[in-house]
Amino acid sequence: MAFNSFGFLFLFFPIFLIIYRLLPRKYCAAALCAGGLAFYALGVNGAPRQILLLVGITIFCLSGCLLFQKKRTRRKWLLALWLAITALPLAAVKLSGLLPGKTLPLPLGLSFYTFQAIAFLVYAWQGGATAPHTVAAGMLMFPKLLSGPLAEPGEIQLAAAEPKRNNTRLDAGLEEFILGLTCKVIVADHLAGVLGQIHVRGVQSVSVPLAWLGVLGYALRLYFDFWGYSRMAVGVGKMLGMRLPENFDHPYCATSVAEFWRRWHITLGRWFKTYVYIPLGGSRNGFGRMLLSTLAVWLLTGVWHGAGWNFVLWGLWMFLLIMGERLLYGGALERIPALGHLYVPLAVGLSWVFFFTDGPGGAAAYFARLFGGGGAALNARDWLDVLRACWPYLALGLVGSTPLPSRLWKRISGSGTAWALLFCLFWLCVYFMATAAGDPFLYFSF
Repeated sequence: MAFNSFGFLFLFFPIFLIIYRLLPRKYCAAALCAGGLAFYALGVNGAPRQILLLVGITIFCLSGCLLFQKKRTRRKWLLALWLAITALPLAAVKLSGLLPGKTLPLPLGLSFYTFQAIAFLVYAWQGGATAPHTVAAGMLMFPKLLSGPLAEPGEIQLAAAEPKRNNTRLDAGLEEFILGLTCKVIVADHLAGVLGQIHVRGVQSVSVPLAWLGVLGYALRLYFDFWGYSRMAVGVGKMLGMRLPENFDHPYCATSVAEFWRRWHITLGRWFKTYVYIPLGGSRNGFGRMLLSTLAVWLLTGVWHGAGWNFVLWGLWMFLLIMGERLLYGGALERIPALGHLYVPLAVGLSWVFFFTDGPGGAAAYFARLFGGGGAALNARDWLDVLRACWPYLALGLVGSTPLPSRLWKRISGSGTAWALLFCLFWLCVYFMATAAGDPFLYFSF
């Protein structure tokens, strides 16, 4: 079940919210578990294998946390065993895309709840308190179950055990949810048509400007799709009395790729730093170890995003950019911010080509078209036709990716004017949802 569905907006969430706010606090964790399982079952249309996998990993995580509470069983090999078994289903799905044969389908939310389970296991092994009911609630709570954000174990357990259910948070959460829904339905979904037009025409047949327009459209669509989801998740969390971590901070305004990744999918970057980069040695043991640790992080980040060689190439692309900044031209980007503001959208935007093309051959063909190779355009003015149809949403995306709208909104947040705008935005979203098929969230496939 998606947040941008009528079933969630008008049935599931209102019913759950009413019941949840009426329950005594001691039952809130149990309600989050039950609500998460119901939400997931509706999302996978009752597919028993996916539900059993979610329940199995949750139970296995709980058993590990209980085991590690005993100091005498806190052994590194035991933690490694628990982590390996927890990660096995995700590893099998991801690696199947790199080997000959059939790629295994990705169960809904597997990447996110597997990473959350790993965080809980490490936290418990390090001596952190992990009560079974709060761990289960932290794993299963539906606001972050399918696409994050990834929460710190201590923070999410406290939020599940002691939710602050009041009207202030309810209002703030509703506001955040509607803004996230707007990002998804009004901006991201309409930008999907740019790349759709390229696929219809064929990459070899489009003009160079249209190929570049496709990169721009996808870069903004991916951002507003996932930022919209994250804002809705944070909003739902607030309405339930919990504080979930923010996941985005205007990443396209960064002046380096390293800074971009401190602003984009913040909780995933924090997870890889905590559970991969630092345990591998990070920058504490010389240049060679830093190089290997960084390479491992980006290869794993690439494979995490998709089961295929394109995502390995994307990870290598990011690794080379990060190391290039660290060793060669990072100082120039710091001294000349304007250069960084041009470099980041170009470098990151081109990297998304690996996401929306089919295999290394498809990526190579698209790159060739971007720079005038790979065939002749059937209509040199095709980009104008597409631009006429999508320019309002491109403009919204470009302006919305800057801090300006957020700053303006803070000035009116909570006022009557703000609520009038939110009312209009919500029903405009409902109108678009009713008149279109409704695109699934892109990160559901990661």
